[in-house]
Amino acid sequence: MKGQEGTQQPQLVLPYTLFLLTHPDIQDNEKVCIREEFFTSVKADDMALLYETLAAKSVLDMDQSILD
Repeated sequence: MKGQEGTQQPQLVLPYTLFLLTHPDIQDNEKVCIREEFFTSVKADDMALLYETLAAKSVLDMDQSILD
């Protein structure tokens, strides 16, 4: 475990990110930053299926360019 301190696996951060996106007490301007981070993860880790699922459930707005 040496040398791995302070790093988090994306799959562990993602549920917390989704929680923040759906929490009513989070300010809209904060959600904009959180969405940008989420979209970066979606693109980097090829999570198109997750994105489509969240868009279908109205957690996120569908943007076809992200899927492309």
